[in-house]
Amino acid sequence: MTALALILALLSAATFAVSTSVQHHAAESAPESVRGLLGLLGYLVRRPLWLLGQLVAVCAFVLHASALNAGAIAVVQPIVVSGIVWAVPARAAIGRRMPSVNELRAVLVTALGLAVFLVASNPTAGTRAGLGLGTLSFAVAALLVAAGAEMAASRVHRDPRRKAFFLGVVAGVLFGLVAGSLKLTLQQFGEGGLGAVLTTWPAYAVLLAGAGGVLTNQRAYRVAGLSASMPVLNIINGLTSLAFGFTVFSEVPRHSPLFLLMEAGALACMAAGLWMLVRLEEEHQGPARPEPARADRGASR
Repeated sequence: MTALALILALLSAATFAVSTSVQHHAAESAPESVRGLLGLLGYLVRRPLWLLGQLVAVCAFVLHASALNAGAIAVVQPIVVSGIVWAVPARAAIGRRMPSVNELRAVLVTALGLAVFLVASNPTAGTRAGLGLGTLSFAVAALLVAAGAEMAASRVHRDPRRKAFFLGVVAGVLFGLVAGSLKLTLQQFGEGGLGAVLTTWPAYAVLLAGAGGVLTNQRAYRVAGLSASMPVLNIINGLTSLAFGFTVFSEVPRHSPLFLLMEAGALACMAAGLWMLVRLEEEHQGPARPEPARADRGASR
């Protein structure tokens, strides 16, 4: 089951990478006249390329769900969030260029960190999770963290990269919550069928958190370059998912001092590789155009 989960997670990561690359290419091409979230969304839904990205994202989601059904969150999610590694060839193809040596080096750093983390952590398979107060409290706590980061982003008007950073935190928490809620939903389906899914909260958490994550991600793409939001999004996504697995499903990683040190080092290696990748990606793209704050627009009239 672990081998199957690894394969499905790798396929999901690759498919998500293609979807993300296509969506970002469509979002960054929005003209200056497109303002606000609704305006951006209205522009994107008329773009065939963006719609194609959404279709690919659905396929990636199905693969992600299958991987979570076959294995532990602590195994699946670090692979899925490293999908930016697969985005290197995808974005190179969109830009009609070959990946550079520096990009390949960054891919190697990220892949090495991921491999070491998976081997070092080796979490337990976990147990059945209930939907009681403990599980619901974790979900509510995650939403409160996301709400706090959203409030912080709303107060930033003159620093696009800082605003995108907070938006990345919001999207990361929401996507991590999606992974945990999706595994809960699959558990409910296996035990009680569609009726159990429709009468419990995890499925609705998947829909709401997923929609919120996607929309927040699009806002981050629009506000600043990928390096401002993508690394923190992936790291927060992974940490939220790992916390969900540990707290709700009792997926316990190795936790001796040596292995904890190895896991922390591997996560730092992954974070460095992700940051290198998105910085290199920005070298091949023009700078993102930040959305003006409402106060600025009012002052300019």
